[in-house]
Amino acid sequence: MERKTAPKYRRAEIIFLVVVGGILILSLSTLVTTISVSNAPPTPTATITLSPTITVTSTPTRLPTRTFTATFTSTPSFTPTRTSTITPTPSETPTPSNTPTAFIFDQGVFNRAFVMDQVIPGIINRLLVADDGNFWIAAPYAVGRYEPDTKIFTQVNLRDPVIGLTQDGKAWMLPSSGTPLQVWDGDGFTYYNHTNSWLTPQGYGAPSPLEAAFSRDFDDNVWLTTAYDVRRLRENQWQIFLPAQMGIELPYRKTIATSFVLANSKISNLAWVGSCNWLDRDRLDGDGVRQFNGFQWSEVEIPAEKGCVTAIASDKSGHTWVGIDGRLWHFDEKLDAWSEFTPPDLDPAKYIGFSHGAVLDISIAPDDSAWVLYELCGSPGCKTRQIRYRIVNGLWTPMRESSQISPPLLLFDGNSTAWLFDINVIHRLENNIFKPVAWMDWMEATVDKDGTIWVLTGKLNAEMILWKYEP
Repeated sequence: MERKTAPKYRRAEIIFLVVVGGILILSLSTLVTTISVSNAPPTPTATITLSPTITVTSTPTRLPTRTFTATFTSTPSFTPTRTSTITPTPSETPTPSNTPTAFIFDQGVFNRAFVMDQVIPGIINRLLVADDGNFWIAAPYAVGRYEPDTKIFTQVNLRDPVIGLTQDGKAWMLPSSGTPLQVWDGDGFTYYNHTNSWLTPQGYGAPSPLEAAFSRDFDDNVWLTTAYDVRRLRENQWQIFLPAQMGIELPYRKTIATSFVLANSKISNLAWVGSCNWLDRDRLDGDGVRQFNGFQWSEVEIPAEKGCVTAIASDKSGHTWVGIDGRLWHFDEKLDAWSEFTPPDLDPAKYIGFSHGAVLDISIAPDDSAWVLYELCGSPGCKTRQIRYRIVNGLWTPMRESSQISPPLLLFDGNSTAWLFDINVIHRLENNIFKPVAWMDWMEATVDKDGTIWVLTGKLNAEMILWKYEP
């Protein structure tokens, strides 16, 4: 029995030893491999390190800003690391010291004069300093009077729209029905109706696209251009001058409107009225200029064909300027003579494809220099670009070009220095160049009889501030 079982045990022992030896060999091999890997150099991996580069760029705005916008550009670099993940490690990030703003209010050369806590409902669209020194501020359906001596603000809210403010300290309102004409003098109302010869303005065609305009003649009578005619107030009665009475021929088409522009002589009781026909908002033609001598109307014999009159103004020296069909005419009342003024040629390199169009506005400075605003016409049309000239002793000087549907407001101070009021910035003429002198989100601006410039600022339906510049 023992001789038969011995070989079996030996074979089992041999197999066991072989298995154990194999396991030992595999364990030693794994250990050697692990030691080799642990002692090996690390595998390089990419990591992005953000190194901000500060690029200081001026933020382009229409107004000079006093802050800079910092733009950060990341620069990647690669370094070996033992980590198995990419970890950005930015360096210190600089923070701009000032927050960029769209607008910086800077009163510049203006001084704050008065603060009014009163609220006028609606968007303020009129400002006037009356001859007595009181301030008149109006929105379409509200008007107020501020007395600087007493600091009293008187206001009325209206059902009918304000059509004008006049230097004698009055606000004028006219309902859509056309009557009665209402006047508020800060204390009470006066009404003009048929008892004062005031009748509803009416005509065959469409109403004039121009706003009603007030003026005063040499005898201190009030004149008014309406949607269909011209009127004069003498004492307490209105005189209505229909187009037929003025000798102005109308197109008599329901879709065509006729506008009237008016100027009064500063040295006599002469008045001039020009007409222009419109189709929607486009000018067509007109019937020229008519003259009133205080008693009757007559046709003005300008050495030009009848046409659309777009602007008219008179100075203290007895000169009247008329813009008609893109041509500028000058009348010397003392010599009873007309002459034409032609603008200088446009720079062909700067104004490629453009030419002078209609005379949009004529403003007279206290020194009697004439400032003439022309529209520029080209392939885009005539309504988005203008150029303004100053005429002194027959010499033309281009003063300012604008690319706006509504050109900047032009005012003159007591020294005849010109001011332009653009969006959020006010310019003053210095050495024949308009330079910015204040950055203000102004609502309205005007000049008083002493030549002081007044500017109104504030927020809609909130506090209002009056600023002044005394030359």
